[in-house]
Amino acid sequence: MGLVNVVISTVGKCLDAVCLLLDLNFLIVHSVVRTLLALISFITNLPTLLLDSLLELGNFSVVCLMSTAEATSSVAHGTVSAAGSLALALEGLLESLKMVGYLSMHVLLRGKEQLCRGVLSLVEGCSIAVSLVLYLTNTVVNFALIATQNVYLSAVSVMQTVSTPLQKVLELTLTSFTFLYSSLVGTSAFLWSPCKLLLDLLVSLVHMFLSIFILNIYGLLLTIAVTLTTTAYLNPGLTRQAAVRFWAHINSSPALRRLHQALRHLVSALQGASHVARSNIRHLQRLLYNLYLLERGLWQQLSRHSSQLGLALRTNLHRDNNDRARGDGNPGAERRDPPDGRAGDGDHQELPNTEPSSSSTDPALERSPDKGGDVKILPAANLLSLLKEQEDRKKCVICQDCTKTVVLLPCRHLCLCRDCTNILLRQPIYQQNCPLCRHMILNTMDVYL
Repeated sequence: MGLVNVVISTVGKCLDAVCLLLDLNFLIVHSVVRTLLALISFITNLPTLLLDSLLELGNFSVVCLMSTAEATSSVAHGTVSAAGSLALALEGLLESLKMVGYLSMHVLLRGKEQLCRGVLSLVEGCSIAVSLVLYLTNTVVNFALIATQNVYLSAVSVMQTVSTPLQKVLELTLTSFTFLYSSLVGTSAFLWSPCKLLLDLLVSLVHMFLSIFILNIYGLLLTIAVTLTTTAYLNPGLTRQAAVRFWAHINSSPALRRLHQALRHLVSALQGASHVARSNIRHLQRLLYNLYLLERGLWQQLSRHSSQLGLALRTNLHRDNNDRARGDGNPGAERRDPPDGRAGDGDHQELPNTEPSSSSTDPALERSPDKGGDVKILPAANLLSLLKEQEDRKKCVICQDCTKTVVLLPCRHLCLCRDCTNILLRQPIYQQNCPLCRHMILNTMDVYL
């Protein structure tokens, strides 16, 4: 009888251990599910938090823009009478807007970095917590299995000393408990797998949504634009009320009213300036066309005069050669004066100096063969000076070191090298002028001499 009580108490302890294991499994699963639900609720509330932060950032940007616009309007209102200060005021406004844009972009990038770091740290913490929970669960399950195995071995050893019917009953009972435990484990695994797949799908969808429409600045702007467009399309009355309230707010604020008036004056002034600039451009085009016609006529006259001058020089040289061919062949009688204009000791007079300024235009003036095959050569000093002058003309007018390789348009002056052109084009637009004619540089073209 005592042995039966021991067996029954042992079976009760086993049942208690199994119930404890099931309760522990339920507690662990419940804790994991609660943790995942809390994580999902945090992720779902994250867009609201980001929207609030973006609204605050937008309010800050609007305040900055309002202050910048008020300062710009006061400056424009004070200097609207001076026509020359209009361009400088516009440039200051554009620079302020550019700095505000840089500031807002910097704030957005920093917010994006901080958000990414927070999400990564949160995901790492969750993964660490899940790994610790799984490790604890595995440890508890292993301990329970080892305890169950020990209890089973002890029960088997006890049952071996008992009769065969009692052993059969105990084996049947343990088999039933094993089947029940396996069924419970299989059922929990079967029910947990779809939940896990669904959670993985939700996490991947949330991560994709965050990475595309929240963490990406272009996706965020697209989301905001789509939201605003959908709201305006579905609620035209709300859009009309918002526009009316905005216009009433603008009319109620004296600074915004002054800004509106200043903008209207600025638009009218820009329209007048555009008409004046258009008329000036037409006048400049006509002037450039006239200059082009004048330059073409000048080059035609120069080419005609150069051809006449070359013909006269060739005629004079041919006549001189014929005169020397009709002489008596005495070298002393045919001696000529030096080509640099100094008188010789002969009886012949000096030929007229018809040499042009550039020796490269007519090579026949440098060397002229006579009857005996001798060559008359210009002085070396004149040749060196001409060569030096040609080399100096090829130098850049700013650095006087590099060769001219850039043509400035539309004035078509070849006067700068590439380095000086890049330095000049980095200056403000009102300082980008040709160094020779002070005409505004609209384009450049590289040439190869």
